[in-house]
Amino acid sequence: MTGMNPELAAAIIASAKRIGVDPVHLGTAISYETGGTFDPWKAGPTTQWGQHRGLIQWGEPQAKEYGVTKDMSVTDQMKAVERYLVDRGVKPGAGLMDIYSTINAGAPGLYDRSDAANGGAPGTVADKVNSQMSGHVTNAAKLLGVEAPVGALTAKAVPVDPVSPINPAATSSDAPLPLAPSAPVGSLAGVASALGGGQQQPAKVEFLPEQQIQMARPMVGQSQQIAAALAKAYGLGA
Repeated sequence: MTGMNPELAAAIIASAKRIGVDPVHLGTAISYETGGTFDPWKAGPTTQWGQHRGLIQWGEPQAKEYGVTKDMSVTDQMKAVERYLVDRGVKPGAGLMDIYSTINAGAPGLYDRSDAANGGAPGTVADKVNSQMSGHVTNAAKLLGVEAPVGALTAKAVPVDPVSPINPAATSSDAPLPLAPSAPVGSLAGVASALGGGQQQPAKVEFLPEQQIQMARPMVGQSQQIAAALAKAYGLGA
């Protein structure tokens, strides 16, 4: 579909990071809008908003509002795309459906809207995302130098990892919970604590695997006696 454009790839990644969306989602919408070319001045249909051009097919009033011109760099046009999306309600974590809804219909969540009557492609926002963009996901991933994410057409993105914007899946909520500290295995302090007894002096751990512990069946409230019996059996003192 298109050749490599490192400047545009870097600009898409930077804008996606600042918005808090997946760069592949943002790149997919741009690939679709430019017919897979990533041409920053791609000509589109003429509608009530005049001649549409550029990375997200700016109408003439919108291009004027955001200062988009033919001779501006792709980096600057992506900054304009970023401002447009944020101004119209795209939030961190928005997925491809909401990104494209904002480009095509003016706001997130307008999945049943269609611009076919104004010269756009047939189908609603949802139709286009679900049935017309699979090749553009691959195209965007190729531009960005990554693999196309599984479920990219429907999955919502999570906030982008500031260290690795290409892989936003890992978040702090994925970190394992720390284990609670515990007394050393076999220490009298640990035994007494576990059984509800009072404080005891720690002793050297001695494992006697073949020694049998002989003791009466524990009674409720007799934790100190149990601790003493275990200490005697392991030779840890009276």
